[in-house]
Amino acid sequence: MTTYPLGLSLLLSLGLCLALGRTIRENHVEVTCPSGQNCTLRCTAEPKDGVQYTAVRWYKLEHPSSQESGLLTRNLPDGPTRWYSGADTNVKLHGDSRDIVLPNVTCSDSGVFKCYLAAPVGEQNREGKIVLNLSDCPVQPLDLLTDTDLTEKPVDSPDYKITDTWLLMSAATMLIAAFVIFLISYNCLKHTLREKGKIVKKEILLDAPLKPLETKDLMLIYTLGPKTPKIQHVCV
Repeated sequence: MTTYPLGLSLLLSLGLCLALGRTIRENHVEVTCPSGQNCTLRCTAEPKDGVQYTAVRWYKLEHPSSQESGLLTRNLPDGPTRWYSGADTNVKLHGDSRDIVLPNVTCSDSGVFKCYLAAPVGEQNREGKIVLNLSDCPVQPLDLLTDTDLTEKPVDSPDYKITDTWLLMSAATMLIAAFVIFLISYNCLKHTLREKGKIVKKEILLDAPLKPLETKDLMLIYTLGPKTPKIQHVCV
């Protein structure tokens, strides 16, 4: 019966994976701004047509650990802007767009920024990276961008379509296998419970033929009623 929880957990895991989807990363862009001025960073995460994304979030990748430091977030389409703990509240979204404005940028503001679009259930999240360079500051190395980011292909390329097709086929195959395991486990469990629920019934046959009584059986029969007095003889 161990296949029952195994099949059920596999089925739930596959459903969760299909619901959450995966994050699509876009090519990064480089932006150069002079120090002391406001700098606008465009969100390079390409939204999918017809999808209403739930939130837009901005992060900065710390050098050299690549740890993401949250800047701000907004629930789409017109939710309030909220800043992460410790973030600079002077960083704001540009109007109703997904772009951000960095006021009075300095050399410490240069680096890699990430725009993240949170997708609804069943769709894919999107993200894009932006490299900010200041014209009068030394350029930081791009080691925060992995080789995958630097050579990543567009989302509409044939490679992406082939990958998505294989992912869907693999997920469908595993889902069917998990469903078959679930049915087999369910039938085994139902059969076991049915066997345990059976009650052994004893039948008493009242119309069985009677056997004649033997002599020893007759000697055991006593007649009910008063006892017969016994005569006692006394010798003088």
